[in-house]
Amino acid sequence: MIPSVPKQESKLVGGLRLRGMEKQAAAKTPLVSIVTIVRNGEEHIRKTIESVLQQSYDPIEYIIIDGKSEDNTVSILREYDEKIDFWQSEPDEGISDAFNKGIMAARGDIIGLINCGDWYDIEAVQRVVAAFSANREIGVVCGVLQFWKGESREYCCHSVPRLLEREMTVTHPTCFIRLALYHRFGLYSTDYRLAMDYELLLRFKRQSVQFLSLEKVLANMQHDGASETNWKDALRETHRARVALLGNSLFAGDCYYLFLKAKRQLRIVLEKLGWNGFIRVYRSRLALVKKYKI
Repeated sequence: MIPSVPKQESKLVGGLRLRGMEKQAAAKTPLVSIVTIVRNGEEHIRKTIESVLQQSYDPIEYIIIDGKSEDNTVSILREYDEKIDFWQSEPDEGISDAFNKGIMAARGDIIGLINCGDWYDIEAVQRVVAAFSANREIGVVCGVLQFWKGESREYCCHSVPRLLEREMTVTHPTCFIRLALYHRFGLYSTDYRLAMDYELLLRFKRQSVQFLSLEKVLANMQHDGASETNWKDALRETHRARVALLGNSLFAGDCYYLFLKAKRQLRIVLEKLGWNGFIRVYRSRLALVKKYKI
């Protein structure tokens, strides 16, 4: 069972739920909960919020978990107090802890997680609900993630759940998960600082949860090239997750980890050199999940 959220005196809260206004599901329109986590996100939080509020689907309850921001993030949340269903601001113990707080606060049958700075396609939730409604056995719906560089589309990345044992081949911002799965198989592990999304999805897949990948752009993300400063730590954590969940599999071995590390280093070198032609070849032929422009 998912535990209740402990009360803390330092917590700030707001939203429609505190006024007794709660979203409800209907016979053919399940309640979808969208969760955004943020800390010091004043520059980007509006774009994320607006992408949720502008969804073509209804009903949606929107929950924002702020990690005690020190900028104007909370002031922005207060501006949206009559549109956000529930928000809170308090210290947390990292990304996994913030995700879990949002999930524990959610009341919808389906949950999507969209981080500050990312944004949904306007029909994302509509498409996801249609997919879940068409097959009650599906536990996770995911799709295509569009990467941007400034105002320009960079490339798209599909989700390929069947390859999860090898590496993170599902784009987490596009994932929508049935709440029942969190009750049955657990929340995000706080033992992971960076690869908690991979560990959770791999754990679900090892429990025979059915995934469905849509061939549609569901979410968008800004891409900053090779400046991903924590990639080595993230790679070590994904390896740790495979060791814990895959046992004696080839993909849990040290040789496979070293192969992934070398492949990532090659990509970073190509990006730093500005060899765009080689980068396109890498993304379209060498990457496990192919990336392309549309």
